[in-house]
Amino acid sequence: MFRAERLLLFFPLLSFAAATPDPVDLFSRHHYEEAAALWAKDVQGFPLNEQGVRSLKGLSMAYYQSGSLYSRLQPFSLALSSSFYEGVLADGKSSLSLFYLGQVKYQQGAWDSAVKCFERAGPGLSRASGLSALESVRVSEENGVFLRFAKAQREAQRKGAPLSKRDLLKLKSATAMTTLSARWQALDLAGADPLELPPRLKATSPRERRCRLSILARSSTPRIAETYNALQAVLQDAKAPELSANPGENTQMDFYDPFLLETLSRAYLALSEWRQVQLLEEEKRFPDLAEKFSTRRSLAQTCLLRGRYAEALQFLGADADVSSRILRAKILGKQGHLAEARGLLDSAAEAAAAPVTLRQVAESYYFLNIDLQKGLRLAEQALRDQDGENYYHISAALLLATGQNDAALEDYAKGYPIEFRDRLDQIDPEYMSDYSFAIFLNRKMRYEEVVETLYHLQKEIPACRQMHYAMQGVSAAEARGYESQRIFRKGE
Repeated sequence: MFRAERLLLFFPLLSFAAATPDPVDLFSRHHYEEAAALWAKDVQGFPLNEQGVRSLKGLSMAYYQSGSLYSRLQPFSLALSSSFYEGVLADGKSSLSLFYLGQVKYQQGAWDSAVKCFERAGPGLSRASGLSALESVRVSEENGVFLRFAKAQREAQRKGAPLSKRDLLKLKSATAMTTLSARWQALDLAGADPLELPPRLKATSPRERRCRLSILARSSTPRIAETYNALQAVLQDAKAPELSANPGENTQMDFYDPFLLETLSRAYLALSEWRQVQLLEEEKRFPDLAEKFSTRRSLAQTCLLRGRYAEALQFLGADADVSSRILRAKILGKQGHLAEARGLLDSAAEAAAAPVTLRQVAESYYFLNIDLQKGLRLAEQALRDQDGENYYHISAALLLATGQNDAALEDYAKGYPIEFRDRLDQIDPEYMSDYSFAIFLNRKMRYEEVVETLYHLQKEIPACRQMHYAMQGVSAAEARGYESQRIFRKGE
C-alpha cells in the first residue's frame, strides 16, 4: 500500500498551511479523488517541469489507492447484497430481487445459483410492480443476457474448460437483444475491449455507462481522457440507485448495480498504470526523481492488481532486492508457480531485518492464500517489534483467515481508534471496511456498528451507498424480520 509518509518524500517543499488545498494533505487523509483532481491540473502539456513530474507521480498513486480501495469493498458488498436479497426473498417471490441476486452470484462464480435466480426472475420481470413498461423491457432483456451467459459458464465449469474470449463473443452475437442496455451488458460480459465496440453505439443509462467504462478499462493501450470522462459520469450516477421500485402500498426498494465497485476498481487501476507509463518517459529528465519513484516496481504492483501478470513481470525486470523478491513471489503465485513463490518468500523472511519486511511477507502469504500459519507467525513477530494500524491489519486478517475469529476482532479493534470511526480522514477506509466485514461475518449483535461505519463511508464515497442500504436491511431484519419492514415487503 502507498502510504502518506512515502508520498512526502516526493513533495518535500509543500506546506500543509497553504491557503489553497494541498493534494498531499488530501491524499494523507484518504481523499484520493480530490487529491487527484488537483494533481491533474499540473500534468497538462508536454514536457512537464519538475513539479509536473512530481504531480504525475501523485496522480498515479491517488488512482492506485482508489482502485485498491474499491477492490477491497467489492467482496464485502457482494456478501451484504447476497444476504439482503436472500432475506427479502425468504418472505416471498420478488422478481427484481432474484434478478439482482443472480448478478451477485454471477460475480461470485456460483453459476448454478445464478442460473436458478435468472430462470425464476424471468417470468415476473415483465409485470414487476412499480416498473414502467420501458423499465420492464430493459430488465427482462438484461436478465435474458445474464441467463444465457450463466448457463454457458456453468457448462464450461462442468467440462473443466473455461470459456475463451472467442466463445464469449460468439455467445454475445447469438443472443437476441433489442435494448441498448442489454447490448452493452452482453458486450461487457463477453469481455469486449474498446476496439470491438460497434460504431456509434451510445451509452445513455447508468447501466450502459458503467458497462462502457468497464470495457474502456480493458484497453491494451492508454485511453486516459476517454476513460477518465467515463469514470466521472459513472461516479455521478453512483450517487443514486440504479432502479427504484414500489412493490406494494407505501413501500419502496432501491436497487444498485452489483458490478459497480468492481468496475470502478479496474478503471482506477487502468488510469494508474497508464499514468505511470507516461511517468516512465517524463522522469528520464530528472534522474534523482526517477530513483526515488521506482516507477517500474510500482507498475508491476499495479499490473498485479489488474491481473496482468505477464506485464507485471516485465516491468519488474531482474530487480533482486527484498521488496522486488516479495513482489515477484506474489506475481508468480498468482500465475500458479507456488513452489517458486514460496522459495522467494522464505528467503525474504530469512533476510528480513525490519518489521516492515516481515509484515510484507506475511501480507503476501495472505494475498496468495497459502501457508497462512507461517504468515501469522511472521505477522505476530512484526507486531511485537512495531505496532500500528498496518501491523494490526495484517495480523487480524490472518487470524480471521485461520478461523481465530475472536482474536481477529480484538486485533482489528487495537488498530482502530474508536473515537475516529466517523472520521474517514483519520482511519484508512480499507481498514474500516475490512474490520466491518469481519464483524458482519461473526457478530450479529454488532450489526448496528457496521451500519454506522458504512453510513460514514458512503457520505465520503457515494458508490458505497449500496453497501449501507443493504446493511440497513440486514440489520433491521435481524431484529424485526423483512416482512415487518414496510420498505421491504414482498409486494409481488
